[in-house]
Amino acid sequence: MPTQKISREFIINQAIKIFKRKSYHNTTMADIADACGVLKGSIYHYFQSKEVLMKAVIEHVHQYFKDNVFIHAQNGKLGASQKMEQLVDMAENLFFGPEGGDILGNVGIETAHVIPEFREPIRQFFTDYMSALETIFKEKYPGEMAKELAVQSISEVEGALMLSRIFGDRQYFIDANRRLIEKLN
Repeated sequence: MPTQKISREFIINQAIKIFKRKSYHNTTMADIADACGVLKGSIYHYFQSKEVLMKAVIEHVHQYFKDNVFIHAQNGKLGASQKMEQLVDMAENLFFGPEGGDILGNVGIETAHVIPEFREPIRQFFTDYMSALETIFKEKYPGEMAKELAVQSISEVEGALMLSRIFGDRQYFIDANRRLIEKLN
């Protein structure tokens, strides 16, 4: 395989695809190198281990959600229902698009007890997710209730996402998100 120049960003994006498809534990650095079209040693030039690469993936995905999804909770031009609809639409496209999947939910479950260093950055992602939903719910509900609804909503959506994958039926996810939006009507 010829050596070619690649970027850290390119490796992270390829790794996301592989981790979504094969899971963290079933993915090797060789798998990622193959996806990048380079020798395995080239990956180690950028990331000294699979764990370091996964931390970079977690940070990358988290930042993407902060910049492109959670930001809608702050949109002062929209009402609460419209904000939630935007979040729901973006999440649906990300989870069910061509490269879809819930990488942070999956990695969180898969590694929570065996790789504790992933727990905190994944927890921070879900904290920001809850905060975005809480911000929207506060437009209709008092503080503690808004917080409770945010936690409840993420639990339901993540569970529905899992059921959608297991049963091959997107309707679980669609229904959970419909109920989420109905809480604001």
